[in-house]
Amino acid sequence: MSSSYQHPPSDPHIAKLAARLSASLATLPAELERHREALEKGATLGSLRGIPDEEHQALYSVACKLCDEDQFEHALPLALQLVAHQPRDSRFAFLCGACLQRTGMGPDAALFYAICLEIDSGHAAAAYRLGECLEAMRYVREAMEAYSRVVDICRGQFHYAALQDMAQARIDQLDY
Repeated sequence: MSSSYQHPPSDPHIAKLAARLSASLATLPAELERHREALEKGATLGSLRGIPDEEHQALYSVACKLCDEDQFEHALPLALQLVAHQPRDSRFAFLCGACLQRTGMGPDAALFYAICLEIDSGHAAAAYRLGECLEAMRYVREAMEAYSRVVDICRGQFHYAALQDMAQARIDQLDY
């Protein structure tokens, strides 16, 4: 029998931050609704709340550290807050997708990878991860399209050769 208990992060400051941000997710829909008009005009929740970019960067660094330690369930509320506050930053959408994918929420992860690609159409890693999610959901044609997009993005870019090869291998395997 599996338990839903998650060990808190080993750093007490990070544990407190993750718990606080996780709890504040419950009030996020009301906060977004309260600022709907300004958000529709292009403002971000982060700017409306007066949160400087340095704070977003610090939170992003903490979330990445948690991911590096395979603590995706603790990084997820941080990533969700980042996306809510700065929705046009592809790094935050990708991080959110990664946390969701690694915690077994592939369909939700696919949405955030798609958002990442909407922000940055050349984000090869997001396209690859989207392909993985679509493949896991048995959307084979759509997964192959995502992997093909990776191949196209990576073409001629030496530093993406391994990712291009991985995507091509997935296409070849799915196109049996």
